[in-house]
Amino acid sequence: MRNLASAFLLLLGLNITQPVVAEEEQAEALKVSGAYVREPIPGRYMSAAFMTLSNTSATDKTLVSVSADWAGIIEIHTHIHDNGVMRMRQLESLTIPAGETVSLQPGGLHLMLFKLQLPLTEPLPLTLCFDDGECQTASAGLRSLQ
Repeated sequence: MRNLASAFLLLLGLNITQPVVAEEEQAEALKVSGAYVREPIPGRYMSAAFMTLSNTSATDKTLVSVSADWAGIIEIHTHIHDNGVMRMRQLESLTIPAGETVSLQPGGLHLMLFKLQLPLTEPLPLTLCFDDGECQTASAGLRSLQ
């Protein structure tokens, strides 16, 4: 009976510690760097956010949504070349391949921000959510239009 109780406690201990380690590893799997929001044009309630997303894990990470208390709507966008014209298109998701880095930058992939609560003040927290149900918080700075 004593060995059974010891085995149970050992298993219980493993079950408590393993998810904590797994969550820490997952939280570190995606690195967000250089995040910033462009200051909106005066009189406008929309802007864009840019950042670098580095996936240090062995599996792809797929970004499916981004939210913030200071923005009513955030969409993942890209620019495409269509018959000589650059057009912006919304994406349903954005995959960051395992071991790779994806840059969100002007003229390419970016986050469109709508219904902004002005004035914006730093830091600007963003919640990035992935197709596996995981969410991660990042902080963005504010850059002027000039």
